[in-house]
This record gives sequence, structure tokens and C-alpha cells, in this order.
Amino acid sequence: MISHLKNRLRVLVSAGLVLLLGCSVAHGLPPSPAPSPNEQILRAQIFLDGSAFKPGVIDGRWGEFMGKALTRYEQAQGKSGLRHGAQPPAQFDLPIDSAKPALISYTLSPNDEKFVGPVPQKHAAQAKLEALPYESFLELAGEKFHAREDFLKQINPGYDWAKAKAGDSVQVPNVATPFDLQETIGLKTQTEAAEKANQLKTEKQKPPNEQYSISVSVAQKILEVRQDGKLVGSYPITPGSKTLPAPIGDWFVRGFSWMPTFRWDEAMLHHDERSGNFFNLPPGPNNPVGILWMELNHKGSGIHGTEVPETIGRTTSHGCIRLSNWDALDLGKKVLPGVHVRIR
Repeated sequence: MISHLKNRLRVLVSAGLVLLLGCSVAHGLPPSPAPSPNEQILRAQIFLDGSAFKPGVIDGRWGEFMGKALTRYEQAQGKSGLRHGAQPPAQFDLPIDSAKPALISYTLSPNDEKFVGPVPQKHAAQAKLEALPYESFLELAGEKFHAREDFLKQINPGYDWAKAKAGDSVQVPNVATPFDLQETIGLKTQTEAAEKANQLKTEKQKPPNEQYSISVSVAQKILEVRQDGKLVGSYPITPGSKTLPAPIGDWFVRGFSWMPTFRWDEAMLHHDERSGNFFNLPPGPNNPVGILWMELNHKGSGIHGTEVPETIGRTTSHGCIRLSNWDALDLGKKVLPGVHVRIR
């Protein structure tokens, strides 16, 4: 099994290409603007974001995925029986450091600027690019600090994001681990080097009590991570659609492709039939499968990132499990090829 997994990962790494079978980008409209943010909720969101139980996009507002993250965090802490629903608790029983500011100042850098550029709308034009970068500093800051773009606008009143440039200072959520696109590029390089040295590792090579497993609830739109049978993390997801649902059953991850190329094929998207009319879209944060593709041993299915994090859990995908890029990075650093995936 280990040899087979290494061979499969070698193919994925060498090609650096996601072959689109049943999987696709989100569809539907992003959610409409919500009420003003609440500082207590914001601090709880930032705390959960820094834990293993992810609350979704940070916006200082109570929502479905924050409630699910809090419920699972408390479950992992041994607090059973409590489920959080439509309303937030009066007080959050979390070890939040109230001395730490909820918002901090961040200076947009020349390194950030390297990852910002125009992205054409047509796939034919996108396929001619070397990369699919962020379209704006606002999009970059939203992903880096796991935040909704309208929230960033709210906490930076008077700042014109359309004129943002390197050297400007903006207010952002004080997240524990800002998303670093350069890190994903480094992981791609490391994985390719390990492949060349025949040193690719798999989940089964870990001690049994350190091995992870993944459980996906289509109904709950949650991906849970367990270790030695214990719940140790969760992520909000988009799990397929009615026409091309996520595959129910037991699977495993065949291999990872960091910063993948994406094969856009309309026939495969809508009819599950590969055609000759396709475009190979280059890697980048605006690639339709984001910064990571984890291939399942089921035709066309995978766990991957996205270019539209604000739609996670609120729209549909084609047969895959979709996470925000920052959550995909977090998950991809935990698990290894061969990890068991149960979709129910």
C-alpha cells in the first residue's frame, strides 16, 4: 500500500496538474451583507480560528459555522451535551487573552504586491497566464487574515482599497497564523524534493496513535479530523451538489498536489465526460481548486482549496470537498497521503 501511494503521489507531483473529472468551483451568489460585527464574537472567532476547530471566515458575527466550531471545541474539551444554534451564548467559556488586541495594524508589503495582478474572466485568457494571482490587495488581505472583505472595509473606514499599495497600513484581525502563500510554494518544492529522493511519507508510517483520519458530514457541511479515535479538529466545507454529490463511502487520499494546475473541462463539469475542449489553468490563489488538491481514490473526487472562501458552506461544488485556502493549508500540513476519509 505504501509503495502504491508513493507511486500515485509521484505522478501527481511530477505533473503538478489536477485533472478535472467531477470536481469544480463554487456556484451561486455570495451571502448578502450581515449586521455590524460584535467584539465579543470577534474575539471568540479569532480564538477558534487559532485552535484546531475552525469557525469559517472571520467577520465578528455569529453564524452557523462558528456555532459548529464552538460545539466541537467544547466536545473535545470534555464538555458534552451542549450544542450551539442560531443564537450565540451570553458569554464565551473560552481561554481568551483579553489583553491581546482583536485588531492589529498590518503594512501591505512589496512581497504582497508580487501576488497581486489582473485576472481575466475568460478561461482561454487565464490559461495563457503563468499564475492566477489575487486580483486586489483587499482579496489578498482577506485571505491572509481569514476575513470577509466587507469586514475589512468596515474596520478600515475611509480607506480606499481600490487604491491600496505597498506601504499602506490597514487594520486586520489578529489571527494566530496569517495565511502565507509563499509557504504553499515551499511545500510544493519540499514535496517534489521528497519525491525525487524517494522519501515521500504516508499516514500509515506514523505510530498508530498519531495517525489521523478524516470524517466528512455532507449534511452538516463539516470535515472532522480524529486521532486515535478522538476528535481533534474540524473545518467548514462545501460538499458537492445534488447533481454531482460528494461520494458517500470510505476512501483514502492518494496524493497531494500543492499549487496545482487545473484542467477546466465543461463537459466533465456537467456531464462527467472528459472532452477535448478544455483549458489548463495555472496555479495561484485564484485557481478554481485553490492552493491544494488532495486526490481521493474515487474518480474525479478530491479535497481542495478555493478561490472564493466567503462561499464555503453556502454554495455548491461538483463532487468534491472544498475548503478555504487557509484551512486547506492547515489540513494539508497535518495529514499525509493514505489518510482514511469517510464521507457520510
